[in-house]
Amino acid sequence: MIAKLYNALHDLLVALGLLDKPVLQPIPVRQNDPRRPQQAPRRR
Repeated sequence: MIAKLYNALHDLLVALGLLDKPVLQPIPVRQNDPRRPQQAPRRR
């Protein structure tokens, strides 16, 4: 319950411009991951 109130208060303060949005970190993606399906070459 307290966590929901804290999140709502934080969202309100960010919306009012009193706090900065949290900086998101990029997620690294491997190019040669065997679990990822291979993409077909693009046609022009």
